[in-house]
Amino acid sequence: MARNLERYDKLVIAILGIAILVLAIGYWFAQEKSEPVYLSKIDRLMFDKDNKSPAYVLTLPDKVEVSSQKSGNDVSEDNVEEEHIANSEEEKEFSLEDLINNVPSIAKLESKNFPIQMKNIAALPDMIEVTEDGLTLPKFGHEGHKPWIEYGYMVSVLPNFKKVAIVVGNLGFDSEAISKIAASFQPELSMSFHPYMTNEQANISVARQKGHETYMDVLLASSDFTHEDTGPAALNFNLDKDEVFSRFYKVISKSEPIGGVVIRDGLIEEDNNGIIIDLLEEIRDRGLLMVDATSSDIINSIKVDGLARRKADLFISKDMSSDEIDEQLKKAENIAFDKGQVLIVTDEKPLIVMRINKWIETFSPQLSYEEAKTKGITKPFALVPVSNLVVE
Repeated sequence: MARNLERYDKLVIAILGIAILVLAIGYWFAQEKSEPVYLSKIDRLMFDKDNKSPAYVLTLPDKVEVSSQKSGNDVSEDNVEEEHIANSEEEKEFSLEDLINNVPSIAKLESKNFPIQMKNIAALPDMIEVTEDGLTLPKFGHEGHKPWIEYGYMVSVLPNFKKVAIVVGNLGFDSEAISKIAASFQPELSMSFHPYMTNEQANISVARQKGHETYMDVLLASSDFTHEDTGPAALNFNLDKDEVFSRFYKVISKSEPIGGVVIRDGLIEEDNNGIIIDLLEEIRDRGLLMVDATSSDIINSIKVDGLARRKADLFISKDMSSDEIDEQLKKAENIAFDKGQVLIVTDEKPLIVMRINKWIETFSPQLSYEEAKTKGITKPFALVPVSNLVVE
């Protein structure tokens, strides 16, 4: 009996040993099968079996161009390393400087001393109406003088040159930028101010003193409230007439000269034609001009006799890239060649202002037809105030 038990114990131990051996062999084969297939010994060297971070990092040297005057024996490893370090430092220094130089900044504009042709820098007393609510509104003068004419000025352009009018709008939140633009651009550049601007009297005065025509931006209710909210000063034509006019009067209530309004893009429908007509007639009856900078043709299609007006040919928005801005300016050139004139309305974004400044500098100086035949001109464009393009 004892012998049988002893044999039984040995049998159990043998079976367990065999089972352990089989499991070990199976585990080994499983590990071999799941291990990645390396393409070379370098791959195996770089990674351990547990898929951890690289055990070694092999760095190949960058390509080094050796001057043809040097033979292969003249270039030592030390020389290559020193040249590589020097090139790297030079690239870093250049990249930083290049980055700084290419950041658009209105502060980089060069102030210039242009002659001023505007005759009325300040508001004329007989062209101001003070309402019971304390608003200061523009109006016709005693002798029928109109603000858009008295606060603007005409420039002469040679017959073979095309007129380019530019209105930089959305101004009023950065007084230093306004001063810089006013001092750096020709007086023929027109400036339009945001209804929510700060230091409004000083900002408009700075522009006037440098000879620029001044206007007010009229905002329409935003068509996409999730993207932009134009606020309580925006005209919503779905409201009653009194509310629309109340907002409009607050926008144009300025003690400094305002020659007219620039209507910016927003919510507008054909069902609003009645109140739009009333608004356009009010603009006319106050002797102001109106620039239609909306993407719709609704306002432009409404005829109002005696209203000084102009539809913007192009609008350069703050969301445009440098390539898109350049494309718009190229379109402006084509329109000017085709129609003899072009009106551009822009935002005050530094990238836009800098691009336009460089573009204006490419304009050819005004030459007579006889002079042009001998000297040649490539861009026969002349910058003019926006009042020079409007018709009544």
